[in-house]
Amino acid sequence: MTCENCSSSCKCSKQKKLLDDFSSTGKKKPWRKYKLQSLAISRAYGFFDGLLKYSEKIADCGFCLRFEVCTAVCHFKRLIAASFCKARLCVTCQWRKSLVIRKQLLALVHAHKKNFPRDIPLLLTLTIPNVKGKMLADALTLMSKSWQKLTKRKLFANAVRSWFRALEVTYNEQRDDFHPHFHVLIMVPEAYFKVDRDLYISQKKWLELWRKSTGIEAITQVDIRKIKKSKDGAIEKLIAEVGKYATKPSSYVKWSYGELEAKPAVIRRFHYALRRRRLVGYGGLFSKLRKELKQQDVEKSDLIDVSDSVPVDCLCPICQSTLIEEMYVWTIGLKNYVQEKENPQNPWPTLKLRTRKRKPMSL
Repeated sequence: MTCENCSSSCKCSKQKKLLDDFSSTGKKKPWRKYKLQSLAISRAYGFFDGLLKYSEKIADCGFCLRFEVCTAVCHFKRLIAASFCKARLCVTCQWRKSLVIRKQLLALVHAHKKNFPRDIPLLLTLTIPNVKGKMLADALTLMSKSWQKLTKRKLFANAVRSWFRALEVTYNEQRDDFHPHFHVLIMVPEAYFKVDRDLYISQKKWLELWRKSTGIEAITQVDIRKIKKSKDGAIEKLIAEVGKYATKPSSYVKWSYGELEAKPAVIRRFHYALRRRRLVGYGGLFSKLRKELKQQDVEKSDLIDVSDSVPVDCLCPICQSTLIEEMYVWTIGLKNYVQEKENPQNPWPTLKLRTRKRKPMSL
């Protein structure tokens, strides 16, 4: 049980039950993958004296996970307890936040449709030219102000009934620059596509409006698209696209010599550019519906309840079997979540593997 580079395929890992958690579509949830990426980001934070607390928080994030599990077969597994750090760059927390956003946004779209059944969802993507790291914070401030200007324009206000926007920033390793952009879900009336109603905004007009709002004539494209009604799960896929959260870890966390690594300089740029900044926003009817549905700010969420499946009377919602609790603990040697036998007097294991305070590493 001591091999450092142990994986789920290693013989020693078979002696213990590893975490298997699947979505309703049968896809395995990436707990291990995101934990490994988060640990790489934690190590990158450790290079900076003033950011050591983030290194420690992210390293400890999701150390223990407690689930409700169906006793019969693997019908149902739901997270019921965990401790998440909620740091902006923690990959596990980004994933959980995106799930919360998707759940809330799907509820908002359904509530909107009850009021306006014929309204149509559109996906709008707004971007600006790539910027170097030292200009990233200023670029994000400009985008935020430009979005406010855009929503106040008469064309936008007349055509859009509800909107949701999410900021995403990707990193380009080859050019060593950053690509900030907005994913926006807008709800427009059916009459939007009728020529005689003067509501329709062409792709060319969207580009013109965004250029005027940002003051950047160098912007060359704006993407606006409609999801076909005939597509199965079309609205869910649209929401999954627009519900992305802040950054794309795969753009700056890479494999190097058999281990995931994140560039410390990139992490520092992301950290200071994103701090104290609202990454998602709601407007129009969505703002009113959020209050009616009593939706919580994603930054204040415990990131645990992200599923629509709720068991009744501690029974599996599929086969009605009794649910039991299972707990999994992150094990450094195996680099995986391993089921832990619980102590009745202490249901949470002692965190023996928590990080210690460290001196900042040298660049």
